[in-house]
Amino acid sequence: MAIPIETLEVIPDPVSLIESMRAVGYSVEAAVADLIDNSISANASKIAIQYDATDNPYVAILDDGDGMEADELTAAMRHGSRNPTDIRADNDLGRFGLGLKTASLSQCRKLSVVSKKNGHISARSWDLDVVQDTNKWVVVVPPKVELDTLPLYSKLEALGSGTLVVWQDLDRLIAGSKYPQEEMTIKLSSLYDHLALVFHRFTQREGGHSAIELKLNGLPIPAKDPFLKDNTFRQPLEGQVIHHEKGDVTVTPYVLPPISHLSPEEIELAGGKDGLRGTQGFYVYRNRRLVMWGTWFQLVPKNEFFKLTRIQVDIPNSFDELWALDIKKSSAYPPDVIRTRLRELIPHFTGRSHQTISYPGRKQRPKGFVPLWQRIEPAHGSFKYELNIDHPAIAGLSNSLEKSDQKYFQSLLNLFGAALPFESIYADMCSDKRTANTPNIVKELIEIASSLLDVTHLDIEQVLSIDPLARYTEHHDEIRKELG
Repeated sequence: MAIPIETLEVIPDPVSLIESMRAVGYSVEAAVADLIDNSISANASKIAIQYDATDNPYVAILDDGDGMEADELTAAMRHGSRNPTDIRADNDLGRFGLGLKTASLSQCRKLSVVSKKNGHISARSWDLDVVQDTNKWVVVVPPKVELDTLPLYSKLEALGSGTLVVWQDLDRLIAGSKYPQEEMTIKLSSLYDHLALVFHRFTQREGGHSAIELKLNGLPIPAKDPFLKDNTFRQPLEGQVIHHEKGDVTVTPYVLPPISHLSPEEIELAGGKDGLRGTQGFYVYRNRRLVMWGTWFQLVPKNEFFKLTRIQVDIPNSFDELWALDIKKSSAYPPDVIRTRLRELIPHFTGRSHQTISYPGRKQRPKGFVPLWQRIEPAHGSFKYELNIDHPAIAGLSNSLEKSDQKYFQSLLNLFGAALPFESIYADMCSDKRTANTPNIVKELIEIASSLLDVTHLDIEQVLSIDPLARYTEHHDEIRKELG
């Protein structure tokens, strides 16, 4: 006979818990992104974010999605409105049933949600002052006269359906600043770029998915593609599909073009404030929404020669528990079975990046290519670079010298190798500076080619395969026309 279990119901204190939940750690960018997730899950095609701090500071988000009836809205305002273990629709970006409330109240003390569906408008508000006064988990049903004062409310009325979320009493966002407008501008300064990256696959057409219009204070937010798909020098690699009982993980690797083939705008797009070195690695997407990026999951350290590697990892929402997705949807970590496979694939992905950085402008060495510099390992764990005496230009010049002069010539070559400024070169590579192509680059290449023709006595095609001319295939026709 089973012994009966004695239970006691312990109801959380509303004021203490709700104030504690405000400190989950949302940034304002992550909080706004969480609300956009709800709009996308509601099949919105247009989402407008608007903020102002002049008279009555607010942040408002309006979408033209499906909207909610009164009972649906009340349920949505409940903390933990969905069980995270429930099976969700394939396109559902939600997870814990906490995002709307936790994200919003991390920035403000009053959250109002107004929704229109089937011609009816319903509204509910979480007001932390009311919760504190009543010491109960109560939401406010705002009167119509109050709704009329909300920003963007008239635009919601004009829609067939949709939802409006408004933050007011922005105690966390403005933090008692004497200059609210300036403070809000600073706090939201990175919001535009954050949303452009996180939702870049939604703001452009992808497969059978139409593009979503996303605006911030009336300014359209473009797609900030970290893979630079419009750059023809980008190298897609063979992808992989990792099968699991919970679903498939699709791994799609890319190698960005070398710095010399990137415009300053593309370097900023692909690297941002962290630079190309800081943003290498895996880019994890949950239902096409970017969750985390620029990480190797501690499988390998970040490396200067890997900085052109970007690996798109697509996971379904059925993987949430396995990937340890957090409430803010800004962190995830792969389970052992996935992590092991990713570790095995990393050398395949990063090897091409290493080659692209070492030999920019060419996907493969041309046949018979002889580098001007060669890497020497005199002892295990050490290396140095020397000018290659087998390079046609050096060999041609050496052979034209008297034997007594060849000794001094070799000493001069050794001096060049010993004086190579490794530290300065490495610092420049880490700074994502582009290789300088001077305005007269073609003229300079023609002069080099002419000198090599004289020194080596080779024909023009052989000369064009010599380093450094082999690195500038895009100018070969001009060189042939001038010297051929």
